[in-house]
Amino acid sequence: NRISKSFPSVTERYYKPRFLLDANGQKGHDQCALFHSNRIVLVTLAPSHPILKENKTVTKVDYQVNEKLNRLNNQVSGKWKKGGQKLQKESALCIVTCSDGQTYTIVSTVPGSLIEVNEHLTTSPERLTEKPWSSGYIAIVLPPLKMDTMLLDTMTSPEDYVKARRDVIPKCYITDEETFVDPQCPIVEES
Repeated sequence: NRISKSFPSVTERYYKPRFLLDANGQKGHDQCALFHSNRIVLVTLAPSHPILKENKTVTKVDYQVNEKLNRLNNQVSGKWKKGGQKLQKESALCIVTCSDGQTYTIVSTVPGSLIEVNEHLTTSPERLTEKPWSSGYIAIVLPPLKMDTMLLDTMTSPEDYVKARRDVIPKCYITDEETFVDPQCPIVEES
């Protein structure tokens, strides 16, 4: 949250948001990648994702993405975070179940090494919808060295995201001036 309206939030100060539209080939399943100045990427949902757009109640976040792979078993060590599970852009990070029975596979959005998953979502899945751009993040990924700039350039910018999804972004996130109201929302005007 912001300390004051004139003082930007942590998300606004240190992260550059980019978007993956129709993640995993699923129409409207948009995701957000928040690129930090230290190269890490926080993976979260975009405001137009059905979970946020339809204000769904999340009942479960499961990092067991298939029979043999549980993202909770990821182990990294050392200063350079060696040993993380390798991810591709469309690698499944978790499966989210909502109270209406609908399930959503959330993907990495960027290639790289899995640094951590948000274990708090397994016990408090409501964080995913209550604070999706802070304590409700899904995972942290470290892209390959020098690839972060290329990823920033190839993913959808906030401006292009608004142009593409203006009609489906919930009104609580956007004003007539096409700026976002929620100070925690990663869609901010870039200077």
